[in-house]
Amino acid sequence: MTKEHLGLALALSVPVFVVVTKIDMCPPNILQDTLRLLVRILKSPGCRKVPVMVKTKDDVIVSATNFVSQRLCPIFQVSNVNGENLDLLKMFLNLLTTRVMSTDNDPAEFQIDDTYSVPGVGTVVSGTTLCGTIRLNDTLMLGPDPVGQFIAITVKSIHRKRMVVREVKAGQTASFALKKIKRSQIRKGMVMVSPSLNPSATWEFDGEILVLHHPTTISSRYQAMVHCGSIRQTASILSMSEECLRTGDKAKVRFRFIKYPEYLRPGQRLVFREGRTKAVGNVLAVPPPTGQVGFRQSQKPQKLNPQAQGQ
Repeated sequence: MTKEHLGLALALSVPVFVVVTKIDMCPPNILQDTLRLLVRILKSPGCRKVPVMVKTKDDVIVSATNFVSQRLCPIFQVSNVNGENLDLLKMFLNLLTTRVMSTDNDPAEFQIDDTYSVPGVGTVVSGTTLCGTIRLNDTLMLGPDPVGQFIAITVKSIHRKRMVVREVKAGQTASFALKKIKRSQIRKGMVMVSPSLNPSATWEFDGEILVLHHPTTISSRYQAMVHCGSIRQTASILSMSEECLRTGDKAKVRFRFIKYPEYLRPGQRLVFREGRTKAVGNVLAVPPPTGQVGFRQSQKPQKLNPQAQGQ
């Protein structure tokens, strides 16, 4: 399982560092064997990392400085019983810089990872601020709903690390209490974005994928689970640039979601999986919206009157 997680992190271009725990109860020879195996895996042609054993504060500074942009892979040996090297790990985490640069003036974008219904508060959503700044009483567009529409909502309160705050910035996780909306109207994978982005939902998107493993072949109409940010939904392959795909093949693919339209942006990373089948890639393009997608101000769909239908 650890090798599988490492493989996905490398395929998605996520920087990796390793924490070896419980060194207080592990025999020295077993610890050394584990570290040698770990170093061999990180140096293998599939990883091509440069493992660094972090033992001093100078090692921490060098590792944190070059962590995002270089192939460096820091390795920490810690004990939660006697606290050995925990100070080095905390120092490393505090020195890390953000991978995605964003300014306060960028349009706000927030992905929803979970939803709650808190007694006395109402509907609460938690997730990650992807860009921009979200402030108390801001009006954002929440969606897409099952028909691809976005609704205007107001941020009633903001909590970050169990503390009340007035704003959150890009890269920070937070929880928002929302006004006049039920928890049943929100699902994981929805977003809250600035109205200036003019958000729209899509059923289909173009992506480029690399098949990491598949027992046989992948062809058109094959269905699997797509993970993209907080989106988790089954999608079907409509067409491919190749007739079929096997392990190690790369192709451009047109996907279509099965249940709901989703909010996607070109450049997002995705994982395409089903059982032992795994493929990774990125979103290349999102077709212009068609059909019933757009905005609405209230939670209940409005019926069109006969005069409006005739126009």
